[in-house]
Amino acid sequence: MSLEVILGRWLLTFLLTLARCGGLAALAPPFSGQSIPRQVKVGLAATLALILTPLLPPIGAAAFGSTIGLAATLLGELAVGAVMGMTVRFTFAGIGMAGELCSIQIGLGMPAVLDPHAQIQVTSVNNLLDQISVLIFLIVGGHHALLLGLVQSMTLVPPLTVGFDGGTLEYLMGLFAASFLLAVRLAAPVSAAMLVTMVALGLLNRAAPHVNVFMVSFALILGVGFLVLMAALPIIVGVMAGSFRDLPQVLGGLLVRVHHGQ
Repeated sequence: MSLEVILGRWLLTFLLTLARCGGLAALAPPFSGQSIPRQVKVGLAATLALILTPLLPPIGAAAFGSTIGLAATLLGELAVGAVMGMTVRFTFAGIGMAGELCSIQIGLGMPAVLDPHAQIQVTSVNNLLDQISVLIFLIVGGHHALLLGLVQSMTLVPPLTVGFDGGTLEYLMGLFAASFLLAVRLAAPVSAAMLVTMVALGLLNRAAPHVNVFMVSFALILGVGFLVLMAALPIIVGVMAGSFRDLPQVLGGLLVRVHHGQ
């Protein structure tokens, strides 16, 4: 089979697959980190597209009808990959919100460091949980689940069958709400400890007004917060691992709704 025949039969299929893989690489952590060069992201998307293209039947130009149809189909494929990446990003966003909540309650809301992945200023607790989340994501095979979901999308939602409707948006909103619940669950130990500490300081201020509770509270809150955070770290890691292990089911539910806009 000549090169001209191969290009004629598989070029459009490769482009559609590349668009979907590109959307995933652009938004799915940890591949979407700003510290990863764009050349690496493009290379990753192209490699995945080369691997996945043989899974699809050849698509001819007649299937699109016009250049506008081809452009619309490419945008649809890009959107599928981007939405799959967003489902993973919601989990990481929940972890980031938990870090912010803990930092504010401990008293580290103002000092910030540069996050090498997002290239934004984040608090120290947020940065700690972010680094741990990436490690847990890789340890439990989250990247394998993400790549498996991409492969399954080629079967469940092949090109020319993509559709988005209210059901898909409702599902994404549910995942967004779940990220807030995840943040509350992760920050709950520190929040409960800080509540007890503040109540104890209030009672101390009532019982001994001559004690400078305001000055004592800074070191006490910081110390108690860090001790509780370190003690609760195994629980936090377990919650993170459980969230990442649910990714196959989450991605599967998304793909079912994306297919023909169901």
